[in-house]
Amino acid sequence: MRRSVQVLGGIAAILGLAAFTVGAVTLQFVTPVWQSDTVDVVDELVAEWNGAHPDIQVEVVSIAWENIDDFLLTSFRGGQAPDLFHEDPVVCYEYGMMGYAEPLNAYLDAETLADIPEKNWAGVKDDDGNLYGVPFLQETLVLFYNKTMFADAGVVPPADGLVSWAELRDYALRLTKRDASGQVTTWGLLAPLEQRLWWCLVEQNEGNVLVRHDDGTWHVEIDDAAREAIEFYTNLVTVDQVMPREILSYDFMSLLQGFKTGKYAMFSFGCWVRSWIERLTRNQLDWGMLQVKGPKRNVTEAGPQALSIYSGSKHKAEAAQFLAFFTNTENQARLAMADWLFPVRESALVRPEFQTEEDQWNVAYQWLEYAEDVKPHMFGFFAWEWQSFIPQIELVILGSQDLAAALQAATEQGNAFLRRMGLQ
Repeated sequence: MRRSVQVLGGIAAILGLAAFTVGAVTLQFVTPVWQSDTVDVVDELVAEWNGAHPDIQVEVVSIAWENIDDFLLTSFRGGQAPDLFHEDPVVCYEYGMMGYAEPLNAYLDAETLADIPEKNWAGVKDDDGNLYGVPFLQETLVLFYNKTMFADAGVVPPADGLVSWAELRDYALRLTKRDASGQVTTWGLLAPLEQRLWWCLVEQNEGNVLVRHDDGTWHVEIDDAAREAIEFYTNLVTVDQVMPREILSYDFMSLLQGFKTGKYAMFSFGCWVRSWIERLTRNQLDWGMLQVKGPKRNVTEAGPQALSIYSGSKHKAEAAQFLAFFTNTENQARLAMADWLFPVRESALVRPEFQTEEDQWNVAYQWLEYAEDVKPHMFGFFAWEWQSFIPQIELVILGSQDLAAALQAATEQGNAFLRRMGLQ
């Protein structure tokens, strides 16, 4: 489940919220879960909690991923925010720095702290060690591929599923098909810009785009390793022409239909999309997953999620009790399985259901050791990325600007943005 998906989500209004039991505390819990199985599990967990805690009742408010930021900021500023909210870890951190998310250190027991790896805590932690959320779900960003197309093109992927940059390019070139007029009938690859394969490539090459100096200030400093990674990604569109400009703006369901019908031989997305491929293809498509390996290190996007508590809540202690219940070992496993993701807690992750051959859980699982949040841990990251950096990459993909000019503009505009944000 990712914020990029713009289907099946809806905004639920918070009107007429009343306590379930006279004198009971009612907690509002905002979540963007949208896949039907996950919605069902969330409802089941809340019902179980409410049945066992008549004095602390929880009401779920559903908000689509693409609307949740605006909803929360409006709620925070109005002083009427939900007691608990479900977000991206870096957003939980940002809300903590803005004073809207409560530091949770005092509410977390030693078992929880030890059961979640430090790399997951890093996304919700400030420089003073305050934790503004509890991570609970993660994924691996993978390459889905059509096995029949691979066989027809004579492409034999490595047994471990790890493909180098050169192999990825070679596969995409061999799998891209054109008709007699030169029109593409099958694209070798589609890797949506917002799915961050390109950020993974930067990390795999040990490149730097955003750098934090010793004095705590942030700077856009794009080194040669990062340039090489970004150029590899954009060249797939502009030079090799094995990837369409649809990477800039795509429709999720059309992408899946395109994979089903052979429009795309490979596409990059989170491993949870396995559920949708199986629903749409009904075992009529022979497909698998690959992972891109780096020249210097192996990295894939974890797409982590977290739960936080509103600092202005009048019932923080009660909210912390529900948060502990919702993110415990058993319930993380239930949520992850329903959402086709992986739990963050190690005690949940070791369960055998996450390593079975059925539905290729074992394939996605084997790359979790490489999974990390590739987004730099900087306040205002999303605003910086989409206002000053992504637009320049888009110009390159559209053929309106060469990469050198784009990265120069991204550096100048990005640093100006960071100065306005007070980060320099």
